[in-house]
Amino acid sequence: MGPERQRPWDSPELERARALVAVGAISAARARAIIDDYSLAEAVRGDQGPHLHYRIAMPQASRARRSKAKALKPRRVVPCNRTIEDANGALNVRRVVLTEDSTSLAITWRPNNSGQGRSSRRGRMVMLGHGPSGPLQPQLTDDRGTTVATRFGGGGSDEEWAGHLTADQPLAPDTAWIEIDGHRLELSGQAVACEVTVEPLDDEPTAHRYLWHLLASPDFHGPPEIDTSIDALIAAGALEPHDPVLDEMRAVRAAMPHHAGMHAGAPQGARQLSEPWRSLFRRPGKHDGPEGTLALSAVTPEFDGFSVAITCLESRPDGFGIEVEVAPGLEARGGVRGVESRHLAWWAADDRGHHHLGQIGSWSGGETYSSGEVLLWPGLRPRARSLSIMPTGETSRAVITIPLTWGDAGPRGDAEPT
Repeated sequence: MGPERQRPWDSPELERARALVAVGAISAARARAIIDDYSLAEAVRGDQGPHLHYRIAMPQASRARRSKAKALKPRRVVPCNRTIEDANGALNVRRVVLTEDSTSLAITWRPNNSGQGRSSRRGRMVMLGHGPSGPLQPQLTDDRGTTVATRFGGGGSDEEWAGHLTADQPLAPDTAWIEIDGHRLELSGQAVACEVTVEPLDDEPTAHRYLWHLLASPDFHGPPEIDTSIDALIAAGALEPHDPVLDEMRAVRAAMPHHAGMHAGAPQGARQLSEPWRSLFRRPGKHDGPEGTLALSAVTPEFDGFSVAITCLESRPDGFGIEVEVAPGLEARGGVRGVESRHLAWWAADDRGHHHLGQIGSWSGGETYSSGEVLLWPGLRPRARSLSIMPTGETSRAVITIPLTWGDAGPRGDAEPT
């Protein structure tokens, strides 16, 4: 038995513990102690020794602290689509996001491979190679004369890098322009305005709510396994063994793809599912969604202990993604999570009654703040004219309604065709 087996966050006992904590059948402290003891005993029995025992993560952000989370601050999101070229390559600035606390630029960088790895005396944008600091670190200047350094976060290859440049300190949120190593970028564009509301979820048994919320949180390995949690909840008396809702949950899990949006045909039994699940499989294999990007400026008030900001919606024929920020920090599935770890399910619905489900893609951050990409499937319907993104907690959800203005962008650049 290798040390990977001793990690408590890999153990089915942790999934059972989360379910029991969620319905109040056991305290979080007691659950952690049991799992730690189990992990230590397993390590000793496996002849690996107690030195390979991993203690379970104990998140500092407890439920009580999360309930007091402050909403994210308003942000100014400016669509740009401006390309700056020098001897080292081409830097395309897609968006600029400015708040009181931060300044960041969504960028794509296409290096001039003939000069790869060499700095240029003809400009300050220098290729730094493929190290942790990323491909470039330009300086930014606002209309007050404040100049700051930047750091790059993202990924790429010899042909292209994509990610964000984040300023070491914030620039003026209302600046009329910024300079990127002396190249001026006018900030005249406006983001698409969104309507934001918060609404409570329908009442239902706590065990049902927990399991539905778990099902709506897939990752790149497919839908989560739920039978371990079901068995624990039945043993605790929180569920009846023959509860008909359990059959529906298992049918939903069986219908969900192992990789989001990868169904070639409608899964068996999908038409018998209830909404919102049924409409996820209504157009299997269709790749006719619109192509384009919308810059958005939407921030939710606090709901279920979270606040969410959305700055971008990018649609492709087979799916779409959103760039989001979450406070406090949101842990992605598959990471080191404790028994009280909380997450958001990412639902969406268009104005024609079709639903979409999301999963976290690239993700970074810490306890108080995190950001990244949420990928949703299936693709948008060609005739949809508005879309509601619904980050969903345990008892409430935010509803962020976005007008889908594909092709409506004028000179202000509200939408970027791709």
